[in-house]
Amino acid sequence: MTLLTLMSSLTTVRSKVKSIYFRRPILRRLSARASGGGPNRDGPGGLGATLVVATDADIASVVMRDAVLRRGGWVPVESKDCEEDGKLNNGKIFRHDRSPNVYMWSLPPTAEFLVCDFVDKAFLKRLQGLPKLSEVIFMSRHAARSGKPALTIHPIGNPRASKWTAQLGGKPGLCPPPSPRMGKMFRLLKQCAQDRGLTDEFDVTFEATHHGPFLDTPSMFVEIGSCEEHWCREDAGECWADVLERFFSQDTASDDSDDIVMSIGGGHYVPFMSDFVLKHKVTPGHMLPSYLMDDVSTDYDVTPEWEIAVREAIDSTQRAIAGSQRRLSIYVDKKSLKSEARKRVVELVAGAVGVSHHTTNKKDVVRPSTTSIN
Repeated sequence: MTLLTLMSSLTTVRSKVKSIYFRRPILRRLSARASGGGPNRDGPGGLGATLVVATDADIASVVMRDAVLRRGGWVPVESKDCEEDGKLNNGKIFRHDRSPNVYMWSLPPTAEFLVCDFVDKAFLKRLQGLPKLSEVIFMSRHAARSGKPALTIHPIGNPRASKWTAQLGGKPGLCPPPSPRMGKMFRLLKQCAQDRGLTDEFDVTFEATHHGPFLDTPSMFVEIGSCEEHWCREDAGECWADVLERFFSQDTASDDSDDIVMSIGGGHYVPFMSDFVLKHKVTPGHMLPSYLMDDVSTDYDVTPEWEIAVREAIDSTQRAIAGSQRRLSIYVDKKSLKSEARKRVVELVAGAVGVSHHTTNKKDVVRPSTTSIN
């Protein structure tokens, strides 16, 4: 065999291995899941329960929790102690008597959200008899250097392993599935904030995917920001109580018509996703900011990390809508990416399995059959 033939054969083998690797991205998650167990849900809109999590370690979380509990209907639930879960062994669990498939777990001050990996599994061990969860909602503070008041929603995860630090929590390079009901939550938040006269002061916005914890259940963070002065605001807490009260009372099956839109590019805040969700009946998937794509190039011998990150986000978003009729679209914000990065990202997205539509044109994000909101 000549050297040229050998090099050609090695290139072919590497290409096939790469193809198999990315068609089975879930293999990369097996080691992370080993400590937490397997999936625990039927899928979006299924029979699983919704878990709302608060913690005494977070003043905004306390403000939101207390506002929600003051609405009434929350019944304490006895639970089993699980010593092996450490900081997740304590706290109080409530069930909503008007929405019996909704639970709240109020964690002690030792439980910082970012390190509460597999909180879904810990909850199911404590509440024996509940077969599965379909969604986890974290009530949290939002911190920003600007200090501008904000009410935010975002999916969680750490797509870029090399950019991960312990302060971010979760698992490097892995993303939990985004809650497929973030779109509904955001539309309710916008309406309730307007009704309470908060939108003149508070930004209502999505944030890009960032930070932990890691879990298998579709999840989202709902937040008050952006500094201690705002975290303590009772009016912001009451606004979130309005939102969650309406959110819990609505039929989850009606959410199955929301197509899901994942985005690549843009800043840490994602105003174009807010526009998509408010104008059309869609919900966000993972949102990857352009700073995660700052090293895209063609000069590599192994699969680059940015590509692994994009495929992880796609895989995670697809798992959030598995078993439903929803379609996944991907919007690439071309203006925020350098030309080479834009080209490579679009090529990657175009070849991704299970993506029904991709575009760099905001006007073309929503397919014609998707419902607009009047």
